[in-house]
Amino acid sequence: MTPPSDDQNTAPAPAPAPAPASGGAKSRKGPTRSEVSKAAILEAAREEMAENGWRGFSVDSVAKRASASKQTIYRWWPSIGAMCVDAALALIPDAPEGGRDPQERITALIIPLEAAARTGHGHAVLRVALLAAADDKDAGEVWRAWVGRDIRQPLRMVLAELAAKRVIRRDFELDDVLEQLLGPIFHRLTISRAPVKEGFCSEQVQAFLRTNGAL
Repeated sequence: MTPPSDDQNTAPAPAPAPAPASGGAKSRKGPTRSEVSKAAILEAAREEMAENGWRGFSVDSVAKRASASKQTIYRWWPSIGAMCVDAALALIPDAPEGGRDPQERITALIIPLEAAARTGHGHAVLRVALLAAADDKDAGEVWRAWVGRDIRQPLRMVLAELAAKRVIRRDFELDDVLEQLLGPIFHRLTISRAPVKEGFCSEQVQAFLRTNGAL
């Protein structure tokens, strides 16, 4: 019998490893587990806020709803109040384009609050966020930072331009204007405990402009 050749005794060579993807690393697709978990916690927080309010809020319930641990919640937020404010702010859309009309421009800055309040249980969620901001230091800082960035600073620029064009009086106080515009909606949410009707913010801006000589 002819003995087997060396080629017959040799194991087949392994297939070459696939070349690495361009750039040496795989691109990440979709949200990470932490992003998904955080979104689930915020959604669970909104459900708890709508059902039980600020006084009856339970972080244990939020953890259970979101299938997350309390340790994870406390690692991501300095306080439960701060988490509640974050949960509410996630409901507020970006400000729309305000056009050229003074009333439209100012209304565009505050109407996202109206939109959030009119969405599902948004009015209840915002009410809890406002109460949390009043009670909790960390929550208050988060809320004020949002108001300052998304409403106060752009409002200051719009009002300064309108004053320079003599559309409104030059002697306005920015904080007074902010309270005049936001106070009614906050009162409706926290004291009246009622949804915000369509056009509410536009009415407040119209009243402000009328008082300040624009209408």
